Amino acid sequence: MPKNKLASFRYRVINNCLRNTARTWTMQDLMDEISNQLFENFGIEKGISKRTLQYDINLMRSLPPRGFDAPIVVNNGYYSYEDSQFSIENSKLNETDIDNINNAITLLSQFKQLHIHEELSVVKEKILGETMNQDENNKIIEFEHKQVKGTEFLSVLFKSIKDKRTIELEYKPFKADKADKLIIHPYLLKQYNHRWYLLGLCEKLQRIGVYSLDRIHEINHTDISYKLNTILDSEKYFKDIIGVTVPEGKEVQEIILKVAPDQVPYIKTKPIHSSQTILEEDETGMLIQLKLIPNYEFYSLILSYGDSVQVVSPEDVRLNILEKIKSTLSFYNQI
Repeated sequence: MPKNKLASFRYRVINNCLRNTARTWTMQDLMDEISNQLFENFGIEKGISKRTLQYDINLMRSLPPRGFDAPIVVNNGYYSYEDSQFSIENSKLNETDIDNINNAITLLSQFKQLHIHEELSVVKEKILGETMNQDENNKIIEFEHKQVKGTEFLSVLFKSIKDKRTIELEYKPFKADKADKLIIHPYLLKQYNHRWYLLGLCEKLQRIGVYSLDRIHEINHTDISYKLNTILDSEKYFKDIIGVTVPEGKEVQEIILKVAPDQVPYIKTKPIHSSQTILEEDETGMLIQLKLIPNYEFYSLILSYGDSVQVVSPEDVRLNILEKIKSTLSFYNQI
């Protein structure tokens, strides 16, 4: 549990206690109530220390944006609000809060594929008292958008994951003759190279599958009980690959690449993979090492560099690249 979330929870508990004027609150009373709430809501057994509670109270007393300017007073060892009508829930937004909310809404409004633009406009009007600026010339930041088949399913998939609902996909892989119906427990939406993918537990195979949204024909909800995600850790799942494809039965390999001088600055600032390390560098270029599982996306990326990146080892990866280059030359020679 993130520390800032726990701190925010503690502030709300303290606030609720001090607003409850039907009883009095000592330091120990507040510590006991916070400890009970932490256990009931998060299963945290260690409770809260006196030092942490004192820090929380001092922070609540401090001025925005750090605190809430809470009028907490102590009389004969009992804590209360000097103003009985005060509540941190009623604290007005300061300029920093407003700027942060405004910037976040503006940023999120770029994701038009999720069909949340109208909802965000309502939120902005409620919080800031203004509607969203529709003037395209006033943009400060813009994402690269590319119309790809399947993005029309983003909203329903996003909501299915959020609401923990099992779905039935009518799905047709590129090499399949016909579409198949699959029961999926959806866990994650991921974008790679302008395409969107759904990761979820396939009921039939009982394993995580990756489904390209442009291969989905139809989505329906089912009454099948949703299986919570206990197996997919996205950071670990994608750690050893480029893209989204995890080849079955393949192990991580150490791959050495030779980078041409003109490409060195780009690959230094935008590594091919998170495991990238520099082995050598001189006027002839740069030698780097990657530790990953070679997949379709890896080979596509390496080939996209043309004569600027060369696979040095291992031999099987080098030969695979050579075969793809020969196949490309053969294709061009047919014309």
